[in-house]
Amino acid sequence: MANTYTFKGFDRRGGKRSGRVVAFDRETAREKLMKRGVETKKLHRRFVSDMLSQDYDLLRPKLPLTDVLWICRNLSSLLTSGLRLPAACELIADQRPGKRVARVMTNIRLDLESGSAVGDAFMRQERRLGRVPTSMVEAGEATGALVPTFNGVVTLCDAQIRLRKNLRRAITYPISVMFTTIAVLLAMVFFVVPRFVDMYSQLNAPLPGLTQTVVNLSLTLTRQAWAFPASTILVISLFFLIRQLPAGRAVTDHMFLKVPRLGPLMHRSITTRSAATLSALLTARVPMLDSLEMTANASGNVVFQDAFLAIQDSIAQGESVTDSFASVDQLPLVFRDLAAVGDASGDLAGVLGRYAINTEEDLKRDGEDFAKALEPILVLGLGVVVGVAVIALYLPIFQLVNVVGA
Repeated sequence: MANTYTFKGFDRRGGKRSGRVVAFDRETAREKLMKRGVETKKLHRRFVSDMLSQDYDLLRPKLPLTDVLWICRNLSSLLTSGLRLPAACELIADQRPGKRVARVMTNIRLDLESGSAVGDAFMRQERRLGRVPTSMVEAGEATGALVPTFNGVVTLCDAQIRLRKNLRRAITYPISVMFTTIAVLLAMVFFVVPRFVDMYSQLNAPLPGLTQTVVNLSLTLTRQAWAFPASTILVISLFFLIRQLPAGRAVTDHMFLKVPRLGPLMHRSITTRSAATLSALLTARVPMLDSLEMTANASGNVVFQDAFLAIQDSIAQGESVTDSFASVDQLPLVFRDLAAVGDASGDLAGVLGRYAINTEEDLKRDGEDFAKALEPILVLGLGVVVGVAVIALYLPIFQLVNVVGA
C-alpha cells in the first residue's frame, strides 16, 4: 500500500528542497527522490494524512468524476508522448502527493510492475475509479487501443460533469430562495416579534387575530427552540434511512420523476447520461450485456435501472436490440427509436453518442427556463411571508391611538 512521506534535503546544486512524495516504503521514497536529484536528510511518514485518506466505505472511497477525468486525461497525454504506463502512473501520483489519487495511481503502478495486466490492475481499483471507467480500460487493453479508451473515458466524464452542473444550477436558485425565506421568518420570530410582545403587553389591550397568531407562534418556537433543529435533523435522517431500503429508494426515485417541472428535467438528464454511458461502453468494445448492466447501475435511478436490466434480460433471451428497447416503457420514445435506428445501421454507439451531445444544450436551456419559471413564484412567496409578518406586527399600532386615548 502506498504511503505519503515529507522530506527535506538538498539538490545537486546545494539548494534546499522540501515537499511530499508518495512511495511504497521509506527506501522506495529515497530512491525516487534520488532520481530527481534530491539527497534526503529528513524523511517522515505522514501517518495522520495516510489514515484519513484510507478508502473506508464510510468516507466515500469512490473518487469524484473530476479526479477520474484528470487521471485519464493525463494518462492519455503521457502515453501519446511515448511514456510507459507505469512511469505515467508514477508521474501522476507525484503531482498530487498525499491525495487519494496518488494512492490509487501508485497501487496501479505497483500492480503493473509486479506483472499484472493493465485491465487487472485497473479492475483492482474499481471501488475507487468506478466500474464503467475500469471496464472500458479492460476492454481497451483487449483491443490494443488504450489511448482512445482513455480519451473515451475523458469524454464520458466531461459530459456527465456538465450534465450534473446543469441540473445543480437549475435547482440552486430555488433552494437558496427557500432557505432565505426560512431564515427571514425565523429571524422575525426569534428577534423581532418578542420586542413587539413586550411593547403590547404594557398596553393591556386585546390584539388582532392575525397578530395574536404570530405572537403565539413566536412564543411556541422561542420556548421550544430545540424542537425546530431536532425535527429538521430527524426528517433528513429519516429520508436518508428510507433511501437505504430498496423499497424506499424505488418510491422516492419515482416521486422525484413526478415532481412538476423538475421531474421531466431529471428524466431527460438521466436519459442523456445513460445514452452517453452506453455509447462510451459500446465504443470501448465492452460486451452489450455488460454494458447494459453497468449503464443501469450508473443511471442513479431505480426506474432507469429496472429498464436497462429488463433490456439486458430480453437480449439475453434472444430478442433483438430493437424489440428489447421497444418493450420498455420507462425509457423515452425517442431513446427507443434511436436504439432501433442504431441497431438497423449497426452503429448503436454512434447514434446514442450523437443523441447525448445534441440534447446537452437542450438540457442547459431547460434548466435555465426552469429557474426563470420558478423565480417569480419564489419571490412572490418570500414577499407574502414577510408581508404577512410585518402587517401582523404593525396592525396593533393603528389601534394604538385609540388605546392611548381611552
